[in-house]
Amino acid sequence: MKAVQTLGGCAVGFTIVALGPACCIDSERGSTLVRDSAGVTIVESSSRAWREGSGWSFSREPFLAIGSAEGSPEYQFFRVEGAAQLPDGRIVVADGGSGEIRFFDDAGRFLMSTGGVGDAPGEYRMISALGTGPGDSLWVFDYGNRRFTVLSNDGDVIRTVSLGGFLSAAGAVGRLPDGSFVVKEGWGRATGGVTRTGLTRDPVAVAVFSPNGTATDTLGMFPGREVFVSVEDGRAVMSAPLFAHNANAVIRGDGVFVGVQENLEVGLYSGDGALRQVYSVPNADLSLSAADISVRRETVLAGLPENRRSQAGDQLDAMDVPHTRPAYGRLLVGEDGSLWAAEQTRYPMTPSVWTVFGPDGRLLGEVVTPDRFTLYQVGNDWVLGVGLDDSDVEHVRLYRLEK
Repeated sequence: MKAVQTLGGCAVGFTIVALGPACCIDSERGSTLVRDSAGVTIVESSSRAWREGSGWSFSREPFLAIGSAEGSPEYQFFRVEGAAQLPDGRIVVADGGSGEIRFFDDAGRFLMSTGGVGDAPGEYRMISALGTGPGDSLWVFDYGNRRFTVLSNDGDVIRTVSLGGFLSAAGAVGRLPDGSFVVKEGWGRATGGVTRTGLTRDPVAVAVFSPNGTATDTLGMFPGREVFVSVEDGRAVMSAPLFAHNANAVIRGDGVFVGVQENLEVGLYSGDGALRQVYSVPNADLSLSAADISVRRETVLAGLPENRRSQAGDQLDAMDVPHTRPAYGRLLVGEDGSLWAAEQTRYPMTPSVWTVFGPDGRLLGEVVTPDRFTLYQVGNDWVLGVGLDDSDVEHVRLYRLEK
């Protein structure tokens, strides 16, 4: 496998902001430079703000854990797709296996559940995300039915909102304060058919839907999932290369962070698609070594049945590999407005290192999470997620966030 430069020319509508000259500097604090370019605030960090030993960390043990391998089914989870703590301390869990939204009190005792597998209002075919707000509401995205379900904080169905076929493989980003829904396309839209082979990224839309489900605006078009295109028997075949890049998005307040993983850089857009801010770490080392590629290759093959590994290995070896590794994976926003960017991992691996930017865009440093832990929510002094034990049993866990 050879490393080649990632193709970026397919970025339809992606805003590139030229950094202004030194005279445009507004303020400088330590290793962070803040400047303005055509009304866009650009925050550049050349080093971490946290000194050694002064950063944030998780408590050694969770102060609350919910889940068991045996006993009452309400405490048995399979494919948790989201979890959230409500202002009153209750915890809501979206269990993909049962299609249920389960409510627990602040001590972890089961209270009630709603939903189930199905197509009726309040039922779910394939839960893929859960979130809170605006106000005293929850939302659940059902990838299988291509719809949002809005619930009260007591679990009552307020309404369902279908997206129709406007986007290809739409995934939930979240809700804006006015109740609008933001989604991101899962697959890129090739224009003019397949015109090249090798690594390519077709553009994907990040779009806004009104509270009743009407498509209102496209926030922008961004480079989407990176694929390797080859021709077999006259047909174009798309495969997933090692270290493929993708677009990521998450909501903060009335804005949407969007990043494309090619650099350690994320843009904050308003609901109408205007770029407001850019958080950037220009000197981030994203280089890929032969050893990095070999380790990722073996990790991918180890997750496959033994009788498939030889053929899959040949397929991986026939693909090009991007010149750089993705700068991050999932994005989360903390209760304090901080931006958390996970290291990029290959499913079913979970990231253990998150890069944290302060609410003002400064690079703070890294936070290490427990092994096999999926982070879903970051509070001011706590974090919520799902961890796997040695028997692969899922447990919803609350940890102290020690600053």
